[in-house]
Amino acid sequence: VMTGCFYRYSNHERNDGIAADTKKLQGEATTVKWKMDRYTFDYDNLRPCSIMQRDEKINNQGQSQVIYTVMMKNWYGMKKEETIPKGEIHVVNSVPRQAIRFIDKMYSTDQHLANAFRHEIQIPDDVFPSQWLDLR
Repeated sequence: VMTGCFYRYSNHERNDGIAADTKKLQGEATTVKWKMDRYTFDYDNLRPCSIMQRDEKINNQGQSQVIYTVMMKNWYGMKKEETIPKGEIHVVNSVPRQAIRFIDKMYSTDQHLANAFRHEIQIPDDVFPSQWLDLR
């Protein structure tokens, strides 16, 4: 199990010009404030992250809200516009708890076990209409 965060890198890059600065040193940290739009909670935007700090702040209604500072990471196979450049340490602050999930590490679920139960589903041919069967 690992932590995952809903976050759109391309949204920050476009609006704040994060990746536009090509003179960054290797390993230099970029810090941005988390922001939500209508696509933030799509599962395409769930990426691995490491929790760095937990804080409490008082919101506009006077209620306490827990927020986190996290370091975002990349998944293998992410879209190019969502990929954090190699060597960049990307820190996001003010991440709300609802944007953080516990997720399975790749290939660690039971379906990937060597002894997982797999069996052919045997359905008789007469269940399907003859037009569906491609026997030619």
